Amino acid sequence: MTNAEKCELCGKPVDLHDRQVRLVYPDPVLDAGEIPASDIWMTHSDANTSVMMQVNHIGAFVRALLPVHLTAGHTITYGVWVGVSPDELRSISDTWWSSEYKDLVVDGRLANVVGPWDLLGASVRLRVLESDQAPYCVDSTDSALQSVIADTWDHELVLCTLPD
Repeated sequence: MTNAEKCELCGKPVDLHDRQVRLVYPDPVLDAGEIPASDIWMTHSDANTSVMMQVNHIGAFVRALLPVHLTAGHTITYGVWVGVSPDELRSISDTWWSSEYKDLVVDGRLANVVGPWDLLGASVRLRVLESDQAPYCVDSTDSALQSVIADTWDHELVLCTLPD
C-alpha cells in the first residue's frame, strides 16, 4: 500500500488505517509530573523501548498490545502499559526473560487512555500470543474494554483520535 491509496469509506490514506500506536508512558506516570530518575526503573534505556517499568510511589507496569479491529478489515494496534502489582513484577520479569514466556498470563489494569473510550483503570488479562512480541490484551471483566477487544469498530471513530 502506498500513501496515494485512499480508503473508499472515508477518503483518508489507507496506510493510516493499519498501524501501531505506541504509548510511551503510563498515564499515572505522566500525571505525576517531573519524577527523579532515581525513582524510575525500566528494562531498557528509555520508556519507549522498555517492556517493564516501576516508579516509586506510583506503581509497576508491563507493556502489552491492544489490537482494535476496525471496519473494512483494518486494525490499529496500541502499545499500552498495564499496571500490575509491584509484588508480582519480579515474577513477571523472571518469566518474561525465560523459555516460559510463551505461557505468561498477567492480570492488571489498563494504564493508558486509549482512543475514544474511557478505559483507564479497566481490568485486563494479558496472554502471550507470539513469543517474539509483548503479550496481548485478550480479556477483560470490564464490559467496555471487553467490547474494544472483541468487537469491530467504525474506523472513522477510532482514526480521528490518532495523530496523523
